[in-house]
Amino acid sequence: MQKFVSEALQHRAVQHPYLKALANGEFSDMEAVLKDFASQYGFYSSWFPRYLTAVISKLENPEYRNHLLDNLSEESGHLHEEDMVAVRALGIKDEWVQGIPHPVLFKRFQASMGVNPNANPGIEVDLWRDSFLSLIQNGSAESAVGAIGLGTESIVKFIYKDLIKAIQDHTQLSMEDYVFFPLHTEVDDEHGLILLDIAEKMASSGPEAELELRKGMRKALNLRAAYWDEMYDRAMAICKKEVLA
Repeated sequence: MQKFVSEALQHRAVQHPYLKALANGEFSDMEAVLKDFASQYGFYSSWFPRYLTAVISKLENPEYRNHLLDNLSEESGHLHEEDMVAVRALGIKDEWVQGIPHPVLFKRFQASMGVNPNANPGIEVDLWRDSFLSLIQNGSAESAVGAIGLGTESIVKFIYKDLIKAIQDHTQLSMEDYVFFPLHTEVDDEHGLILLDIAEKMASSGPEAELELRKGMRKALNLRAAYWDEMYDRAMAICKKEVLA
């Protein structure tokens, strides 16, 4: 499975110009672009429990299901002590995250950015979350694990590092305000390892299972890359409007 993870980390979804431009402060109006990101990305992340539930429904193995049920519990804010030890090391206080559902943490970030969490989703994020959910629901169990594990949980911490740098360099937010992101660099890394183990066990059944895992991973990555393409276009349009104004 490590070769698949390596492939994922080199994908445009992880190495995207939009992410690098955010991290390097290359947009002429970073505040407006970050607000646009905050407004739109929440519509995808708020559906994460749906994605997990859809994957769980595909799994027959009780051990695999229990692992993802535990992941689902953490999305609701119920963090185990071993997780808390890890996040405390990042400077995250218990009261910032313990018992708080992750969509609520993202809304905290939006509020700190001055973004209306109840704004309508753009067509870009609407297409992404619908397509990603459909990918999980309509594919095989292996494809679903490839999508949520290899193509999502295993790469999130690398994507979020770029976003954290942009937030730290171009806003006055405290870590409590944007804790959603550093929390997920730690927790999702652990989830990625668990899903990697599940994928490896699935792949042992033969080449067909391995192919399905890779297909699910690639489809998930392609969907995310397409979303970043559109967010980059939105960012450029925002900056152009500011120049014209």
